[in-house]
Amino acid sequence: MKNVKSLYVTFAISIFFIVTIFMSISATFSYVSTKNSIIENMKESSENTVNTLKNNLAILIPSYAVNDYTNLLYNEIKNKEIFAIVVKDYSMGKVVGKEAYITGKIRQGDNIVAFDTKNKSHVSSLKTCYYKKEFDIKSMLKKDLGHITLCISDEKMKKELHGIIYKTINNTILISLFLIICLFALFHYLLMKPISKIISSLNNTDKDGIPINELPLAFSKELNLLAITANKMLYSIKSSRNILKKSESRLKYLLEMSPIAVRIAKDKGTKVVFSNHTYASLIKEDYVIDSDPEKYYKDKNEYKQIVEKMKNKEKIFNKIIEFEIKGKTVWALASYMRIKFDQEDSVIGWFYDITREKNLQKELTNQKNEFEAIFKYTKDGLALLDLQSNFLKFNEAYLKLTGYTKKELLTKSCIGLTATEDKSRTQEAINDVLKDGSKINFEKSCLVKDGRTVRVNMSLVLLPDKKTILLSAKDITEQNIIQSQAKLASMGEMIGNIAHQWRQPLNIISTIASSIKVKNEFGQKVELDDLLFDMTHIMQQTQYLSKTIDDFRNFIKDTNEKEVLSIVNTIEKTLVIIHSSFLNNNIKIIKDYEDDIEILGYENQLIQAIMNILNNSKDAIVENVLDDDEKIVHISTKIVNNELIVSIKDSGKGIDKNNIDKVFEPYFTTKHQSVGTGIGLSLAHQIITEHHNALIEVSNCTFTANSKEYKGACTNLIFKI
Repeated sequence: MKNVKSLYVTFAISIFFIVTIFMSISATFSYVSTKNSIIENMKESSENTVNTLKNNLAILIPSYAVNDYTNLLYNEIKNKEIFAIVVKDYSMGKVVGKEAYITGKIRQGDNIVAFDTKNKSHVSSLKTCYYKKEFDIKSMLKKDLGHITLCISDEKMKKELHGIIYKTINNTILISLFLIICLFALFHYLLMKPISKIISSLNNTDKDGIPINELPLAFSKELNLLAITANKMLYSIKSSRNILKKSESRLKYLLEMSPIAVRIAKDKGTKVVFSNHTYASLIKEDYVIDSDPEKYYKDKNEYKQIVEKMKNKEKIFNKIIEFEIKGKTVWALASYMRIKFDQEDSVIGWFYDITREKNLQKELTNQKNEFEAIFKYTKDGLALLDLQSNFLKFNEAYLKLTGYTKKELLTKSCIGLTATEDKSRTQEAINDVLKDGSKINFEKSCLVKDGRTVRVNMSLVLLPDKKTILLSAKDITEQNIIQSQAKLASMGEMIGNIAHQWRQPLNIISTIASSIKVKNEFGQKVELDDLLFDMTHIMQQTQYLSKTIDDFRNFIKDTNEKEVLSIVNTIEKTLVIIHSSFLNNNIKIIKDYEDDIEILGYENQLIQAIMNILNNSKDAIVENVLDDDEKIVHISTKIVNNELIVSIKDSGKGIDKNNIDKVFEPYFTTKHQSVGTGIGLSLAHQIITEHHNALIEVSNCTFTANSKEYKGACTNLIFKI
């Protein structure tokens, strides 16, 4: 646009050149005509002069009248545009003794002087004159009298021609200016002014570059037709734009509200010009306009290949792309296509976030691998059954448990390997699995290949395909022995506790009876009121003894049915059983029940587990704490993160760090063989974790009670709410 000239300037230059060309042609024609005319006049004038000189000099030369004919020559040169006249006088030459006497007149500037043959400028002027005519002077008898040379200069002709050129230039300039002004005025009012109005209307545009007003009409038919045609085009453009804007608004709204991420990029896909909220959320950026989408691709070459395919007008659908956004991997199902956006070639891409699906797929793959590894390498026997309990698949541990080979076990069923007394219970358990989806901690006797009967703990789960049952079996024959041993140990503890708890009531009853007997022997009268008081006291003690028996009997009573029970009430029942034992060892129990929950469980088993933990604390205190030192067991309950934590802390100085990881192992103990068997905490761990879906943790800790700091072991029982 910088090199484009104004139409006014172009028009003025064009007019000037056209006028100049025509005036130049006219001036050239006038110049040539004038020049030819002058030359003809010069020739005609020279002919007249020649005739005059012939007639006069034919008389004057014989008379030797040199002065007369030189005056004649002077007058001819003066009155006519003659440059020089030179006469060779043969008659006078004879007088002076020469071939000819040479004389004449020549112009020198504005003067006419005598011609001098010795003057080189005179001689050279004659040679270079524009027009020369020579003729002889003869007498009546045709005798040569002399020779005349007449020279005409082009000085006058040049002046006249210069005048013509000057006049022509002036006329050309004046006429050109006049024509330019006139034509410029006509051009301005008839053409440029209407065009300027049209341009002004075209420049008055909205934000999209479309003229706001219609183009004005002009005086000329052609410009009116142009304005009308342009107005029709503008109306069509505005209508199309309104339709386009409505469509674009609807499209942008749909894209913005789309759950699929969408972005449009220009400059060969390197500059984002549109993106919806979902795309900004996908790449974790608040502002993405003008950004280069390549930086989010983990594999830069992959994006370059996509751009190259877009150049070749190819389309890409449902390509899995890996993004790296703020150090995290995001997966998307992407599609790409070339489109026109704002009249420019652009690339539209839409992305569906499949990160969750990818992670789930990865997690499922990991879980599958883990399941296969667990199935293959776990120590528990695992087997897959059909709905009729026939074996479909099993691991090495299950083969080892039953003693059968793979081929043999594939011909068996779970019901078929069950002892006769447990077959009906096992069938009911499988029916429960088909109805409820699972059966946990089911015990039965299993017949193995060598004729032995083993006791197994089984859990059965119906898999999602509703056609297969996963069976987990553990040989608990040895564990039952451990439990029996633990039960016997607990029985021994309880007998000791019963003895401790009965000693004081029996002493009281014995003292009352002895007092009555002594009074009777010494003849003292026993008052009825005193007797009734003593009998009431005896009745209270016997009721206490009876309640103690009931408490211990309930504990000893075995049950396989779960019941709803309170954790705090279960702890209290445990404390009743061990009360005398702790009292005899001067151990103080501090209770801090902040929260309580109810669970579905086995109360007697839970009492036994808590009692084993408390007895372990008692033994540690008796062994490690001096008699004069304060002996403390602190029991607290508190709900933390939707879990009830039962914390049992003792002042028994703690557990050796080399042994703390082994306390739940069967038969592990640091006590003397006469004191401990090493099965108490192992059984407690089994009861808490396997039978009540809870956790048990042991650590060393320092705690404060009664404003005093103690160091010992801390056992946490964690029950899910």
